[in-house]
Amino acid sequence: SKLKNETNDNTVALIFGIENYNKSPKAIYANLDAKYFYEYAKKGFGIDTQNIKLLIDQDANLISSLGILEKWLPSKIKKNQTNLILFFAGHGLASNDGKDLFLLSQDSDPDLLSRTALSRTEIFDAIVKLKPKSVIMFFDTCYSGVSRDEETLLASAKPLRIVAEESNEIPDNFTIFTASKAEQISSGLEEAKHGIFSYYLMKGLEGEADFNKDKKITNGELLSYMDKNVSIKASELGRQQNPSLTGDPDQVLVSYR
Repeated sequence: SKLKNETNDNTVALIFGIENYNKSPKAIYANLDAKYFYEYAKKGFGIDTQNIKLLIDQDANLISSLGILEKWLPSKIKKNQTNLILFFAGHGLASNDGKDLFLLSQDSDPDLLSRTALSRTEIFDAIVKLKPKSVIMFFDTCYSGVSRDEETLLASAKPLRIVAEESNEIPDNFTIFTASKAEQISSGLEEAKHGIFSYYLMKGLEGEADFNKDKKITNGELLSYMDKNVSIKASELGRQQNPSLTGDPDQVLVSYR
């Protein structure tokens, strides 16, 4: 209710929330994370509803997700004009050799990652080809192979996977916020019914992260706010969780009237 930014036609949002997986444990609260972020996309970033695609559970299966990336997105992005915001709440997993990161669609098989999951590199490549003006990504996921409530994603007992670090090959106009560092678990916050990262992301966007009260929130301010609060809540669960940022910390993420 604090957010009342005017609608603009230059921003598009793609939002995934996958709580109930076919072949993996639940990602608790991921659906709520996505539904609430949908409201933030409209009110905080001023995105018209026709420029927002919200995919929840079965709607976020592999075929539908690929269709949105390959057909819907190209119809919405104007070269060098459109800003893209992508939000994903659900499971992620690294390949066995740790070189590739994947986002699990609702029907992905963790043992058949390259065939049934969304490669993060391929998502980046598909977006780069469309030449958007800027890209902001929020990933409330981790790649440790463990769910928010500590269930393993892999049916077969495999040794702990090597976890890929953020690649240096991320394009200059991309800003990426990730819920946790490589080896950490991305946790849920029971009292708020959200992922810890998503909860403090949205509280920060409401204005809590505006440390200098200039009616603007930079990437760096949001990261500082989230890192402080997420790490405290995670430690109460006996875990370590520190969000990470790839991109320009001084870039203004959102401004208020």
